[in-house]
Amino acid sequence: GAEIYGHAGLEADLEVQDLALDGLRAAGLKQVVLDLADARIVRAVLANVPLDSSALSEVVAALAAKDLSALATLAASFPPDVRAGLLALPHLYGGVAVLDEARQCLPQHPMVAAALDDLGWLSRQVVRAHPDVQVGFDLADMGGYAYYSGIRFAVYAPGAADALLRGGRYDEVGAVFGRNRPAVGFSTDL
Repeated sequence: GAEIYGHAGLEADLEVQDLALDGLRAAGLKQVVLDLADARIVRAVLANVPLDSSALSEVVAALAAKDLSALATLAASFPPDVRAGLLALPHLYGGVAVLDEARQCLPQHPMVAAALDDLGWLSRQVVRAHPDVQVGFDLADMGGYAYYSGIRFAVYAPGAADALLRGGRYDEVGAVFGRNRPAVGFSTDL
């Protein structure tokens, strides 16, 4: 794996993704797909809903499984805009057009807007530097929800049953050790 500590800007996210993609290219992998998401989106959608940890875990599990029935049941008492946003998330999967769709159907929240802007900027930079890499988005991806604080990513390739590599921004992790600072990185298994 690799990590960058101390820089909160998107440049660090891009540098980590460049390193990951360059490493996979050097290993001979082709036709890779970079899948992007952002933990801030779900946090912003749920910002005004008081949920205990058990209820939050159930919502996150339903989103991760893309279980629309369970999600609808769990969100039945939520404000209409929150419920609509949660039910839209599992459908917000695909190419760059997903970001525009998300702006239309997710609650108008500054954190949602910032996350979508950041995902758009990052994907444009990746496409410029790695034109052979397909970039996709899965805004309901809950992988590492409790760990990641911002953009998260996974890289897939033909013939692999799971992600070859996972990473993202985890700014709050250092608080456990008394040193909360910006951090972004990735890990892979050989």
